[in-house]
Amino acid sequence: MRSERDPEEVLQDMAEHAERTGRLAAAADIRRRGDTIRRRRHVTSAALSVVLIGVVGAGVAAIQFNRAAQPLPIGPAGPTSTVVAPTGSPDVSPDSSPNASPDGSPIGVPASSDDPLVSGQRQVAIVRTDAFESAVSLLDEGRLGEVDGVEGRRLFVIEPQDQNTFLVRAAEPNPDGSDACWQVVSSGSDPLTVGAAVCAADDSRQRFAIAVVEGQGEDSVYAISSNSAYLQNSSTRGLILEELGDATLTTFFRLVDNGSAPR
Repeated sequence: MRSERDPEEVLQDMAEHAERTGRLAAAADIRRRGDTIRRRRHVTSAALSVVLIGVVGAGVAAIQFNRAAQPLPIGPAGPTSTVVAPTGSPDVSPDSSPNASPDGSPIGVPASSDDPLVSGQRQVAIVRTDAFESAVSLLDEGRLGEVDGVEGRRLFVIEPQDQNTFLVRAAEPNPDGSDACWQVVSSGSDPLTVGAAVCAADDSRQRFAIAVVEGQGEDSVYAISSNSAYLQNSSTRGLILEELGDATLTTFFRLVDNGSAPR
C-alpha cells in the first residue's frame, strides 16, 4: 500500500519536474494536489482514532463484564443481640483429645462454683466452639437447638448443685412465671435430647455436669454431660446427648457473659 506524502515533498517533486521538462504545473493544480493529500491524511487519522476508541471501549466493557461475573461473597446472617462469642475448637491433637473416663466421670476438670459464669450469679450465652455465629437456644417447641437469630431463649443461668452438678435455667421465665430448666428427654430408640421443663432441683434428669477442658476464666472451654452422656452436635439431628464409650468428644462450648442474672 502506498503511503501518503507530505505536501512539501510533492512541491519539491513538481519543482524538479519543472526543471527537467521546462514546464511548471499551474498553481491551482498544485493547491488541489496539496488539499487532496491533506484531506486523505485527515480521514486516515480520524479513522485510526475511531479504531483506537473502539478497542479501548471493548477492553473496558470486557473488564466490566468480568467483574460482574464474579460472585459476591455472602455470609450467613448474624445474630441480633449480644450473645455472639469467639469461635474455634480447643487446640488439642487427636492423640490428646479427652475421652470418656471408664467410670463415667466428667471429662476435664469439674467446673467450680467459684467460676462466676457457673455461679448462678451471671446470665450467659452458650456457644458451640465450632459454630460460626450460632447460639444454643431453648426453642419455642421446647427442644434445645442452635439459632443464628433471636428464636427461643438464648440466655441461661447456670446454678451449682451438689456433687459437681448444675441446673441450667433459662434467664427468661415461662409465660406463667415459672422457671424453665434443661432436662434430658428420652425418645425411645432415638438419641437422647435436651428439652425445657419446669425447674426441679431434685430431678436427676435436670442435673448436668460441666467440666473445663481447656483455658481458664472467660477463655475456658467446657464439656457438658448428663450421667456420662455428652452434649454433642449431630449433622443430621442437631444437639443430642451421646454416650461416648471409646469415642472422642468433638463438641465443646464457650460461656459468654451477658450481665447479672435476673432476680
